[in-house]
Amino acid sequence: MRGNARVGSIEDLRNDHDLFRRAFGDVVRLPVLVKGALRVPPPVDIEDIEAAFAATEQKGSDAGTQTECVTFGNAFILREKAVSRSPQRYTGRYVYHVLPLFDPDEVIERDRDRIATELACMPFEEVLAYVGRVSEALQSALGLVGQIREISRLTSGLPDRFLDAAYDDVLFLANPDFIGEMVDRELGSPGVKGRDLLDSWVEVPTEPYDGIVWRLAGMTHPGGPTPSGDPRKVYLRAMPTRQLHITAGNAPAVPLVTAIRAIATKSPAVIKSPYGATLPAALLALAAYAAAPEHPLTRNLSIVYWPGGDERIESRLFLPSSFDRIVVWGSAEAVGAVRARAGPTKVICLAPRCGMSWIGKEAFEGDALKRVVACAARDTMIWNQKACIASLIHYVEGDEAKVSDYAEALQKELARWDRIAPNFIPPEVVGRIRRMRRGKLVRARWLFNETDGDLSSAVVVAPGQVDLLDHPMSRLVIVRMVSRLEEALAFLHQGVSAVGVFPESRRMELCDRMVVRGVTSVFPLGSCERIYAGMAHDGMKVLAELVDWKNR
Repeated sequence: MRGNARVGSIEDLRNDHDLFRRAFGDVVRLPVLVKGALRVPPPVDIEDIEAAFAATEQKGSDAGTQTECVTFGNAFILREKAVSRSPQRYTGRYVYHVLPLFDPDEVIERDRDRIATELACMPFEEVLAYVGRVSEALQSALGLVGQIREISRLTSGLPDRFLDAAYDDVLFLANPDFIGEMVDRELGSPGVKGRDLLDSWVEVPTEPYDGIVWRLAGMTHPGGPTPSGDPRKVYLRAMPTRQLHITAGNAPAVPLVTAIRAIATKSPAVIKSPYGATLPAALLALAAYAAAPEHPLTRNLSIVYWPGGDERIESRLFLPSSFDRIVVWGSAEAVGAVRARAGPTKVICLAPRCGMSWIGKEAFEGDALKRVVACAARDTMIWNQKACIASLIHYVEGDEAKVSDYAEALQKELARWDRIAPNFIPPEVVGRIRRMRRGKLVRARWLFNETDGDLSSAVVVAPGQVDLLDHPMSRLVIVRMVSRLEEALAFLHQGVSAVGVFPESRRMELCDRMVVRGVTSVFPLGSCERIYAGMAHDGMKVLAELVDWKNR
């Protein structure tokens, strides 16, 4: 395999460059990757950091604005609020992540021939071997991965059990077998593996249609012109593209997921490390460099950070000539801002969406309710209700008494989750819930759970339609009564990603009517978190959107 050289283990690099350590009052230095080159931040004193934030806040005195990032010397410095774990509360302290600056022109690939000779011609088996090397580098540094997870705990609002699982996912996703299956399914067609289309031109078994000019040519040249190739054979290929991935920080695995998609398509890529998940992104940068620093996939990979809206950087990255694809995750505002600036560049939007649960009247037959509520809670708790597939609203078929029974049973089930995975609802979100209770949902029935005197989860039986844009996504479930499940079809749209349905007969009956309204996944209740290689994401096969499909 090309690019087999090593520069030392992840642990060696961490020690050599003093990375991922808490110092000077919770200052953590993180590396970035710039076209395969590891770049580390300069040392910065805590006094200088605090002075830089104080000066920035004094300059821009917008009421209520919290400064998250400042530039100091040759570094970006991010500030996140520290959270105590038991009980989970803001401590009043901050944790600072220091990352090096970069020049946007450094990460833009302008040599198209290099893409053809280094990446497009690379056998896909070599891609899988590369991923295996990165995975081995991570597995050999489990001690450091655990330390990084502990640093994440300092600021994460996720319960400990969720955070532990998140770092397990980081290790699981760097799996060559999974990636190979994903490519074959997302890019392939019956009888053709996706990896074959990435590696070479594949003949399409079809009879091409001759255009008008071809048919008329017989009048100008009796007997027909003689082409230089076989006009009856046609070929298809999936080619790499120059990709910019702007990621979200709602789950630690997101930067890895999007980087894997770039690597799997053999594409030069820039991954924007997200605020809230800079640690796993920096870990991936270090692992790629440690595993194979001279490999073409490493040398065509950049994992960097900049604050969203930084004109110095974005004015260059969003030029039409800079990238062939822009993938953006995040809020409606973030997605809209990128779309507005991307011009003719193809933008793949993984916009904010939500999940739902549909509960048929069969839930109230016999002793089914307890099992149904447990399944509905599973779909609600996906990434502590912050994932775009987590259920925010439950439509329950029945009368007021049955819906009330369902809500009370769900309240008890959420209380069980509160015990095994204590929930932190930040004060600003508690205030938002309080405003909802006094405003739009003043006529709703509220069922609260508390832990150590703090709000931990809630169920709200709402008498009318609710704007889900107001939903705080903090272990709060809105329950609505419908006389027939079919009534809930009116509330489906492109913003609904997944719906869990009980019972199975109703899921099969309503599935097609649901998906034509924009829903991507209609799964059995309790199964909305399941994933498989090649599954649709936001109504598309993302890898098929990332490559350029070519004819020959």
